[in-house]
Amino acid sequence: MRVENWDSKLQKIIKETIEKDKFQYGKNDCVTFTHKCVEAITGKNIFKHKWKSLKDGKALVKKLKKKDLLSAALWVGEQNNFKLIDINFAQRGDILYYKDEFDWDGTLGVCIGSQTMFNWKKGISLVLNSQCKYCWRIE
Repeated sequence: MRVENWDSKLQKIIKETIEKDKFQYGKNDCVTFTHKCVEAITGKNIFKHKWKSLKDGKALVKKLKKKDLLSAALWVGEQNNFKLIDINFAQRGDILYYKDEFDWDGTLGVCIGSQTMFNWKKGISLVLNSQCKYCWRIE
């Protein structure tokens, strides 16, 4: 269930992320961004693991017995009863996965309307929801 004033709490996370100076694994990356968004919306800490680098992140995925970021995200979603939905029904606050060619072969972002905001190594980007591959309803 979304907490009271979730939209303003989500907007605060989005603003803080945009204003951060630099990308940093484990502090200001796609996973920490989406984790903070989910926590702002639901009030729940859904992922308590830490990492400091891409290498640490990949080791964590392996430790969780997952093959990549997507399989880890699917697992976290399942553990928290987040329903996978058709990307055409994404709404503000839902988490989307976009397949790319960079470090993880994909990235996670938060729906802000018809687009999803991603926090990549290359900076903040907006991608049309229709270009994403997976969507989790965050309630």
